[in-house]
Amino acid sequence: MIIRNKGDIFEIVNMEIERMEHFWEMNGSKKRVGDWGEKQARDWLVRQGVEVLHHNWRSGHKEIDIIGRQRDVLIFIEVKCRSTSIFAPPETAVNSKKWKNIGIAATDYMIKNKYFGKFRFDILAVTITPYCKQIMHFKDAFDRSKTTLY
Repeated sequence: MIIRNKGDIFEIVNMEIERMEHFWEMNGSKKRVGDWGEKQARDWLVRQGVEVLHHNWRSGHKEIDIIGRQRDVLIFIEVKCRSTSIFAPPETAVNSKKWKNIGIAATDYMIKNKYFGKFRFDILAVTITPYCKQIMHFKDAFDRSKTTLY
């Protein structure tokens, strides 16, 4: 794509802002914000070379937002999306109880799929404002040496 002048750049930015404004129109529920954030996260992961195997995979009442694979590593990904990070960044919402539930669900997934290879746990933090979105990827965010997976 050839950008001929600053006017084209402004139009591209405006198209993105219009999409963001559309997001704010639907910003009435946490579920919609979360669903939108997970879609952004999946798209971003694919661009990073991650093969998305499942999203919203459930084991009983426990859920893993995204299960992916990159080369020979299985990745269990928790996505947190916030419309502001004024109070706390999205990644801080993943507490020890959440990690325990993710670990239990991940263990169940690996047993059901007879998977015995390398794996890791990541967090994707998505922050959205009317003018931009920010995605932060915390790889291997869960210290398995301090917690027993059931």
